[in-house]
Amino acid sequence: MLHIRAYRPQQDFRALLDAQCDLYEINFPRFVCTPVFLADQAQRLRVAGRRPMENGIFILDDDGVVAGFVWVAIRMDLQGAYGSIDQVYLKPAYRRQGYGAWLMQAAEEFIKKQGLKTARLYVTRDNSDAVRLYQRMGYEVMRYEMERSLD
Repeated sequence: MLHIRAYRPQQDFRALLDAQCDLYEINFPRFVCTPVFLADQAQRLRVAGRRPMENGIFILDDDGVVAGFVWVAIRMDLQGAYGSIDQVYLKPAYRRQGYGAWLMQAAEEFIKKQGLKTARLYVTRDNSDAVRLYQRMGYEVMRYEMERSLD
């Protein structure tokens, strides 16, 4: 039975690390997954697991199988504290079935429990499925990141 539960580092670490390459390849077409990238992600995940008040990681569990997850972090900038939804991931078989919304709701509940009123996230323009989900959930574009090739 599918349900959302809290991250268990001992059991879930490998599944989340294994998803990192797919997660980044979806969002960044030129991304190349390297051992250095995976080592960095492993370290970030270890730190997050030791700081549960600053990092909420929630698992979509399908009878013991990690079907997806959301990773939210509490951050601060010039506008104050906010919840940053850093990663939302579903294995391909679980996409476009409403499970992303479940994960987003878990992230938003975590943010509210920390006493915060703002959730932010970044998504690449070309990740149209994710953009539609976030728009349906009420997320709006607040700033643009722009780049130019200097070739």
